[in-house]
Amino acid sequence: ASGQIYRLATPILLHGGLSHLFVNMYSLHSVGPLVEATFGREQFCALYALSGVAGNVASYKFSTAAAVGASGSIFGIAGALAVYLHRHKRYLGERADFQLQQLGTTLAVNLGFGLTSRRIDNWGHIGGLLGGAAFAFLFGPNLVPEYDDPRSLRRRFVNRPLLPNAARAIKEWWDDDELD
Repeated sequence: ASGQIYRLATPILLHGGLSHLFVNMYSLHSVGPLVEATFGREQFCALYALSGVAGNVASYKFSTAAAVGASGSIFGIAGALAVYLHRHKRYLGERADFQLQQLGTTLAVNLGFGLTSRRIDNWGHIGGLLGGAAFAFLFGPNLVPEYDDPRSLRRRFVNRPLLPNAARAIKEWWDDDELD
């Protein structure tokens, strides 16, 4: 409120004790490596940071409790994984459905557990989840098939994230329009 914007990021580095730190470390270790391998290191780091900030913004706006911990970032990673799995269900098949079910159950249990304690900031969790999902929707992997020959069944997948791809298309349209 007094212009200290950095305080929306610094709580990600703080924890409310060793048990809080260990739970966050375990959670990050459970889902983080898969998301990092899928999104790439740079995108993973951006996802982690932006999800944490989104969680802290939600906490600041809607909660009276002090926010500490990386839970918003971790919920953001889970939200990004959910978007990725849902987006690619047609390629991943039943495996994606199974993982989405497991992820949904885990998130529901965690949010439900958060309702049982005043010390747990569900607003931070929800904000991080939504921030991570939005990041993945706009910037995350968006694999589309590209055929070497339109008559062939042989295909490869290329990554075309929505927002950068849309920005590139608008720029190309603008540049083409200037040439006419």
